[in-house]
Amino acid sequence: NEQGAAPSDSTANGNNAQNAGVSVVGSMIGNGLRFVGTPPVTIPASDSLKWIDGQPLTWSIWFKPVINQANAGIFSRRDGQNSFVVGIDNGLPYVDVNGTPIKAANATPLPVNAWHHLAVVSDGAKITVYLDGNVYATGAAVLSAMNSPMLIGGDSQPGTTAFKGEVDELEISKVARSEGFIKLEAIGQGSDGSLKLITFGADEQQTNWLSSFNSGTAGILIHSLTPDGWAVIAILMVMAIISWCVMISKASYLGKITKGNNHFLGEWRHVVSDLTILDDKDSDIKSMGGRVDAKKQRLIRNASVYRIYHIGAEEIRHRFSGRTNGNEPKVLSAQSIQAIRASLDAGMVKESHKLNNMMVLLTIAISGGPFLGLLGTVVGVMITFASIAAAGEVNVNAIAPGIAAALLATVAGLAVAIPSLFGYNYLTIRIKNATSDMHVFIDEFVTKMAEFYRPRPEAQMPRGIPPPREFSVIREED
Repeated sequence: NEQGAAPSDSTANGNNAQNAGVSVVGSMIGNGLRFVGTPPVTIPASDSLKWIDGQPLTWSIWFKPVINQANAGIFSRRDGQNSFVVGIDNGLPYVDVNGTPIKAANATPLPVNAWHHLAVVSDGAKITVYLDGNVYATGAAVLSAMNSPMLIGGDSQPGTTAFKGEVDELEISKVARSEGFIKLEAIGQGSDGSLKLITFGADEQQTNWLSSFNSGTAGILIHSLTPDGWAVIAILMVMAIISWCVMISKASYLGKITKGNNHFLGEWRHVVSDLTILDDKDSDIKSMGGRVDAKKQRLIRNASVYRIYHIGAEEIRHRFSGRTNGNEPKVLSAQSIQAIRASLDAGMVKESHKLNNMMVLLTIAISGGPFLGLLGTVVGVMITFASIAAAGEVNVNAIAPGIAAALLATVAGLAVAIPSLFGYNYLTIRIKNATSDMHVFIDEFVTKMAEFYRPRPEAQMPRGIPPPREFSVIREED
């Protein structure tokens, strides 16, 4: 469990290693060692590790080869002519005691990248090799006296190769363990859930929605989010709130305008038949002939076409307000009509600005949301792979939550963009409809105004009132 330091003895004997190996996080049991052509880890000689002739011994280790090797040493101890070597030869474990190999006949090579428990028991008369708790091979051999350093992950003898793989939980005992003990150890420490002696379930919790949320997929994603992912999702949440506020307020505003326009246009047909209503001194909606009650007045005041109508009525009233002769005909020149139309167009531009106000925030949410989510995902994946590189091992159980949490940023970006896209298209169509109503109304208003306030023939005009000069006929003899 030492990061960058020499492995230490878990017992009180203090048989700590002399050099540090390559530590790997998340090995078989806690952290372990990885050998990738690196020098072996040396355990110095000590009184507690001194062996005598016929020494009873139990040696065990968890190992995981990454490639098939020929004569690769996992553990070795040599003292003169005496030796004790444990290794693997092309996927077949073996033990060599003083030059006598002990291996299984007609065995199937072990698969690479898989953990296995290997144990060697010497009872003073024979050597028994156990693989994953079961007897693998036996041989008549006796340990010899040795008091030399031990090597983990290699052998100093020429002709052997350094082990490439991972090891964990090396145990050496000066007692010959029974077969049941070895099987118990392999099962108890192993990763096969069906053979576990003790299994730990989830902590008991109250069955409410909060506990279900924390223990479910959503809880895993939230707990796996990195600070950068939280920052991106927080920005996206603000964008989502703004976009929903814009869509709701804009839909409500357009609803009021549409309803007001419908009520106004229903009353407008009565004004069209007699435009003298526009000349009434009352500039409010009551100038539409007094047909509009208080409730409908409130609706019509929200209509964009009514506000344009009000501009036109004020312009006409302004042009006739200075006349003292009540019998004087009310005529508008072409220049006056053009000026009034310009005022109506200016009013329509202002109304269009109101209709399109804040719509740019929806376009920002549509285009910026996915890119922000993608940014959060890319940064989260980068952090996850950087953690893998630092750990030195690819463990799907370790990286899956990080990748899933990183993808959550993309999901959040799409959750912002998709509703904004639908809302933007819907609101755009309604804005176009409201704008079309204003265009149609202005054309109709100007047409009716030009027709109603056109110059009248001289024969029909009251006596004593000359025709308007812009329509007078000047003869040459005059």
